[in-house]
Amino acid sequence: MNAIKRIFGIALKYHKKRLMIGYLTVLGAAASGLGIPLVIRSAVDDALSSENATRALLNIGIILILLGLCRGLFAWSQTTIAEGLSQKIAYRIRNEYYDKLQNLSFAFHDKQATGSLMSRATADVEGVRMFINMGVVRSLFILLMTLGASVSMLLLDLQLALVTLAFIPFLAFRAVISSRRLRRMWMKVQEMTADMVATLQESLSGVRVIKAFAAEEHEKLKFKEKSEPVAEQTYLAESTWAKNFAIMNFGFMLAMTVILWFGGSRVIDGRELVDGIYVYNGLTPGELVAFFVYMNMMIMPVRMMGWTVNTFSRAASSGERIFEILDTVSPVRNSPDSVDAGRVRGEVVFDNVSFTYGEEAEALKSINVHAPAGSTVALVGRPGSGKTTFAHLIPRFYDATDGKVTVDGKDVRSFTLDSLRSNVGVVQQDVFIHTASIRDNIAYGSHESPSEDIEEVTRAAQMHDFIADLPEAYETVVGERGVGLSGGQKQRLSIARTILLDPPILILDDSTSSVDVHTERLIQDALDKVVTSRTTFLISNRFSVIAKADQILVFKNGEITQRGKHEELLEEQGEYRELYDYQMRAAETKISEAAG
Repeated sequence: MNAIKRIFGIALKYHKKRLMIGYLTVLGAAASGLGIPLVIRSAVDDALSSENATRALLNIGIILILLGLCRGLFAWSQTTIAEGLSQKIAYRIRNEYYDKLQNLSFAFHDKQATGSLMSRATADVEGVRMFINMGVVRSLFILLMTLGASVSMLLLDLQLALVTLAFIPFLAFRAVISSRRLRRMWMKVQEMTADMVATLQESLSGVRVIKAFAAEEHEKLKFKEKSEPVAEQTYLAESTWAKNFAIMNFGFMLAMTVILWFGGSRVIDGRELVDGIYVYNGLTPGELVAFFVYMNMMIMPVRMMGWTVNTFSRAASSGERIFEILDTVSPVRNSPDSVDAGRVRGEVVFDNVSFTYGEEAEALKSINVHAPAGSTVALVGRPGSGKTTFAHLIPRFYDATDGKVTVDGKDVRSFTLDSLRSNVGVVQQDVFIHTASIRDNIAYGSHESPSEDIEEVTRAAQMHDFIADLPEAYETVVGERGVGLSGGQKQRLSIARTILLDPPILILDDSTSSVDVHTERLIQDALDKVVTSRTTFLISNRFSVIAKADQILVFKNGEITQRGKHEELLEEQGEYRELYDYQMRAAETKISEAAG
């Protein structure tokens, strides 16, 4: 129940005043409600024994109206405050959860399914919100009404109360057992829901691939296989709760039957006719009616108790899933003595660096590289050779397992993450475009940039003319993930977005892989100007792009097997020459086919 304690702790820490007011309204609603049976008792007894019963009933009726009004006002306040408190705490937890996701490293996101993370932010947070509403605030009302009614019945008639309240321990035991069982069930529901949402998210993201391969029926079947267990497990959890509720409700109906039988017998046996008016030596009719009303009042808390047990169980499982993420310690984070990097010159050194993804084999092995400030370094190699991993260590998307990476002679781990990454511009191979205007996408990392600067970088990326021809120019909204743009246009937009930040270190991860030869030449001409005075890392196997690099690093199986300039490496027998010959042969084949 550690998750329940933490949720309650959040309410107490950040919303103590509202919580206390909520508890005061609970006390008021319970007190006014528990007073009603006592007034009814007086009304019944006075009506049977008073000579001026009408007057007595009128006075008692006024008191009942006042009590009912108080109870209604307190109940309304209780509901309003409980709902407001639950929304505020859900808002806080959801934002903390989202902030945490933003601060976790690539290593965390590599192992997590997007759908599962989305499920925690929606279904699990909703489970916590319901618990705050029903559990944290209203559970006190349930407790007070149950205890208050029990004590009142004991004071009215000890013998009858003990008989009827004998059912309570059995019902409480049922509630505890059901709570434990429901907790396991709801945890399973949440896990299954996460899998289902992950499948849905993957399907929606890849809808074009699905249609291209006519795989609609396959996807329908796959989603059905994920959604069907969710429905079955949810039904099982709800039916278990309903069964528990029915048993508890039946227990109270049985208790009320006992009251009617034994209580009614005692009223009849104890009455005596004196001067035409019944006098009751034992249990009075008013006390029996009050007994019934108190028992009736306990039915509502018992019904809510079943619901509350359900919310406790669901919140326990939901809270565990949320706090699992909130408690995750990112392997890449600011150290206590980290400093602002300022604007660096851009000298990058890899000093005997190795890196491993979890328990896998080493992705990089004893890498030693010196990139002087303003130089251009090309990273060449087959897929999976370690090129991108090498580049990702510079802005600390991952931290080196061994050795160190330095910028201007200082370990990158000594800088704050924000200041380090503001010095490193990355154009990734898989470009992400937001559902927003072209202007907003380009200015994503620099929202205050003037229009002149935005146009300047789009000209450098050879995009301005295309944008200017659009009906709304820079205000044109592109679809989800840039569906309105071609692959080459997305990459040029990404280049413009990165150049706008004016970083001293630039990483281009195969940034011209999706453009035609003409556009590639235009972008390369622009980049030749842009990379001047920047330390640039070019990840590419296109020799037209990397030929001008100051040094070329050839990666194979996580190691640098060759290094040097283009002409030097062509004279050597090795990986570089093989890649070059293969690319040239492929180009010659295409030319021959076109000529033929």
